[in-house]
Amino acid sequence: MSATAAQIKYDPLLYKFIRSCLNRAYAMIDDSQLSAEERYSLETMLQRVRSVEESWRSVEDLLNFLKSEFIAIYEDGLKRLPKDLVKNLFVRTIELCLELPEVSSKDNIKRVFEEVREILLRKYEELKKEESKSG
Repeated sequence: MSATAAQIKYDPLLYKFIRSCLNRAYAMIDDSQLSAEERYSLETMLQRVRSVEESWRSVEDLLNFLKSEFIAIYEDGLKRLPKDLVKNLFVRTIELCLELPEVSSKDNIKRVFEEVREILLRKYEELKKEESKSG
């Protein structure tokens, strides 16, 4: 079961992270060229993110998730799937959240989202550099 009505009433970001950010970002990516195995990996990765929602009791729980597990899931995805697809999915998720009033109007929350976006981009660039050196 997803976030309760009481949580949604008090912390709409807990509900919107998955529905307004992750799901919209997923709808924007082109996964038509993925193999069946890659498609399964993508769905598994998305499910890992979606399933954590049930444990969030406060926005702080979401922010802690972003700073740790979200980044770990992203790094795992970069190893298993086309890197550009993973980067686009995760960075767009964060960027869509940055557009939400629940994020954009609160400096402390906005700062975490911006920091996570920078970490995602940096990890992507580091991986690309490693590949170009070894390739």
